[in-house]
Amino acid sequence: QFEPTDIERLLLSNQYEIIGLLRKDDSYLRLAENLRNGYEWLYKRSAMRIYEIFPLAKVEHVMNILGLYRDMASSYEKLDDKSDIDEEDMKFPGFDGNLESDIYAFAAALTADGNYYETMVGATRNSHMPTTDGYQRMIVAWQKMGHPHPLRKEQIQTLLAARIHPDNRK
Repeated sequence: QFEPTDIERLLLSNQYEIIGLLRKDDSYLRLAENLRNGYEWLYKRSAMRIYEIFPLAKVEHVMNILGLYRDMASSYEKLDDKSDIDEEDMKFPGFDGNLESDIYAFAAALTADGNYYETMVGATRNSHMPTTDGYQRMIVAWQKMGHPHPLRKEQIQTLLAARIHPDNRK
């Protein structure tokens, strides 16, 4: 819960006023005024959308998934025999924008920051269905394999099957 002191409200007010003038945006100017005037309900409602720190466990989870898809795609490119593997399955399907919005947003932020671009480019990103359980099964199977790189054809098939089938975690 953010409870700014008078000094913090003044500093934030000045920052929002500068932004409002630079962007020619009245919403920032109103926010600056609300902060100066102490209209707590208004400024908290419109400006103080500071989220909790994104947990490291979720960071690692997303990075493992994106890293796995990066490794699968690059391994697929090196395969001589690509039969029985659909090239579309090498594209990262994304996260659910509604039910997994926190990891969906983090993955987008990673990409915007220049990370995992090759994995996310052309990716659906919003899967419109929960994905975490399937991805977790893939990660478990990948860990059991010892994170090999490049992956062999059979290993890619096993990972893809683990995402879809809960009982297929070889």
